[in-house]
Amino acid sequence: MADSPDSPQPSPVDAADLARLLMEHRAALYGYILACVRHHADAEDILQDVSVAATRSIGQLRSREGFFPWAREIARRRVLEHFRKTQHLSPMDPELVERLAEAADRLEQKDSTQASERQAALHACLDQLPPESRQMIAMRYDRAAARSVEDIARRFGRSVQATYALLKRIRMVLRDCVERKLNGAGGEPEAAL
Repeated sequence: MADSPDSPQPSPVDAADLARLLMEHRAALYGYILACVRHHADAEDILQDVSVAATRSIGQLRSREGFFPWAREIARRRVLEHFRKTQHLSPMDPELVERLAEAADRLEQKDSTQASERQAALHACLDQLPPESRQMIAMRYDRAAARSVEDIARRFGRSVQATYALLKRIRMVLRDCVERKLNGAGGEPEAAL
C-alpha cells in the first residue's frame, strides 16, 4: 500500500542523530539561553527542557541542516516561558531575545563554515601524505574501524613506541599543513614521513 501525499512522512532525523546534534550544538544553545536569562542554573534547566522538547517533537524536524534554527526557536520559547513563570527576574525585551537568537544563528553559520573549511583542508593534506602514513592514520582514526596502536604496530612491523612516535609526527605534519592551507600559504606535508 503506497503512502498518500497527506500521510505524515517519517522524520529524516532519528533519535541517535538528534542526540548527536544536541551535543554538537550544546554550547551555542547554552550560550544563547545564558545570554537571555543570565543565570547558569536557569540556563541549564532551560537547556534540559529544550532537549526534552526536541526529543518529543523530533517529527517536526525536516533535516539535519535545519536543526540549529529549529532548536534555537524551541529555546527562545522556553526562555520566554521562563520569564513568564518567574517573578524574581524582570523579563528581557522579546525583541532583544530575537536579536540574540539572530546573533546565535550567525555565529553558528560562521562556526559551520570554518569547520567545513578546516575539514576540506584536512582532506587535502591527508591526500598529500605518503601512502603508508595515510594508511596508518586511517587505521587509527577511522570511526568505523579504529584500531589500537598495538594492532597498527604489528601490521607495519614496528614497535609500539615507534608507532606512537610516528603517529605523533604525522598528526603534527597534518596540523601544520592544515594551518598553512587555512592561512592561504598552501600546504605540502613534509617529506620526513
